[in-house]
Amino acid sequence: MNRIRIALVASLLASGFLAAHEEPFGYVRGAQTEPPGEWEVTQWTTARMGKESGHYLGMDFNTEIELGITRRLQMAAYLNTRYHHLRDVEGSEEVFEDRNRFGLDGGSVEIKYQLLSPDNDAFGLSLYFEPGYHSIRGISGQSGSSIEFETILILQKNFFAGRLVTAFNFVVEPELEREDGDWETELEMAWTAGASWRLTPHWRIGAEARLGTAFPHSRLNSAEYLAFFLGPALHYQRNSFFGTLTVFPQIAGWPDAQGTGGLHLDETERLEIRLKLGIEF
Repeated sequence: MNRIRIALVASLLASGFLAAHEEPFGYVRGAQTEPPGEWEVTQWTTARMGKESGHYLGMDFNTEIELGITRRLQMAAYLNTRYHHLRDVEGSEEVFEDRNRFGLDGGSVEIKYQLLSPDNDAFGLSLYFEPGYHSIRGISGQSGSSIEFETILILQKNFFAGRLVTAFNFVVEPELEREDGDWETELEMAWTAGASWRLTPHWRIGAEARLGTAFPHSRLNSAEYLAFFLGPALHYQRNSFFGTLTVFPQIAGWPDAQGTGGLHLDETERLEIRLKLGIEF
């Protein structure tokens, strides 16, 4: 009987350890870091669909190579490409030019440092910093230079030996964008949260939410828009391979086409779908 109890405890501890470095979300970042010397390659594919009228499809392709440096520090590099297909598109207020284009969109570098571990401490806490350069406008698909400095405060709390994973991110992203030869500033902010439940040893199901806004010229008293997304997330992991699918419809936004509340379809879309496929070495 004691042997059975020991085996059950060992199994629970092992399952928690194996799940310690999972990222079961498509949009929400976890507080885990890769073990020293471990590599991970992830392909991110995000489809953004639907404006007020017309045909709109934006595709973001991000190839990530990640490396654990120390027990608390990891770094990564991203190579980004984008595809846009726009025809007769109107947003809440903006009219977009027709476009059918695929192109290289620059890259970025990630630095993530873990202050508290979600497995060994009361909760997980990490700081994330990602400077990057873009050569294609994310919404319109036009050529244009921008430099971003994404900074994230990451909180994570695990329950039931890691069977339930919850996480919260506060995102601050200053941006420099070149317009007609001059550099203009913008500040984006987002609050994201997620919960993921382990159904089987390999499958997780959960939900993610994001509230995003932006402040032109970094003036905090003049928000450009608000957009709230909420949707399900499905995660699969077996050995060193994993995949995550998040379906993210916009639930509410401001201003809409009437200038009130509804869906904001200038800086955001009706629906986002993100697929992450990765393998660890």
